[in-house]
Amino acid sequence: MTYTDQWKAISSRILGLMRAGTLHAQFLAVRSSDTYSRAKRLREHCVAVISAIRQFREQFRQTLPPDSLVSIDEFVQKADELTREKNGSPDAFQERVWAALVALTAFETEISFILSNPQESIRARSERAFAHLQRLIVVDSTFRERWKGAFEDGEVACEKLGAVHLLLHGIWAFKVDASGARTDLVFQEPAGSLANEQRYVDGFVLTEWKKSDLGDDPTVRFQQARSQAHRYAQGALAGTELTAYRYAVVVSRQQVSIPEDLREGEVVYRHINIAVDPLSPSRR
Repeated sequence: MTYTDQWKAISSRILGLMRAGTLHAQFLAVRSSDTYSRAKRLREHCVAVISAIRQFREQFRQTLPPDSLVSIDEFVQKADELTREKNGSPDAFQERVWAALVALTAFETEISFILSNPQESIRARSERAFAHLQRLIVVDSTFRERWKGAFEDGEVACEKLGAVHLLLHGIWAFKVDASGARTDLVFQEPAGSLANEQRYVDGFVLTEWKKSDLGDDPTVRFQQARSQAHRYAQGALAGTELTAYRYAVVVSRQQVSIPEDLREGEVVYRHINIAVDPLSPSRR
């Protein structure tokens, strides 16, 4: 489940709580008493939602947009102040509950806007495509032999085959040339405006593919891929290009160690290993 899926569930809770708070206020306009402790129940639900937001932040802290993390931290701090205090007059208690509901509603609007960015969808599709590629190599002998053949043919053959696979998932992968311009992985030529491609793909993703053979240091190959990707100098394609992530892909005979994600400014470099003749888990 991606963080957008999880947020939809939390958002629904907040919107439902807001409607309950509105109904409570309408009842108070008819009768000012709160015999059955409606405000207390609203406060308890606010506390539960705030706890869910904390868990959401912890679960997805590595992938959430940085500005969403800042908003969550600021909101939780203020919301705790409103819901922690239980004493005081009934009117003061009502005011704090309503203030918490208003804060929750405003927060829901802000985070929903931040997370509506299509970047997460493109990133998830890219990750799925790479995972699907490696699993196909494991379970499909014909597919595995094709990749072993590409490995023998060299780096360019691997990136061509990889680009075609990513396209099945709606991802148009490209690399960059020495001047930092986009290059088509399949035809090995300048990519141009990509106007035609925008009609049928969900996202454009920068990938740099390197081959790591026996005797090579895969860490060096990953570093070379990052260095090549770092040259990227063209402006992003509006709304359809994954700008926050770049993929350094190393193709090897068997599995190699994968470095942690590396953040440079606003860009995260993800490291992917595609093994063309992978060891089974019992043989690693």
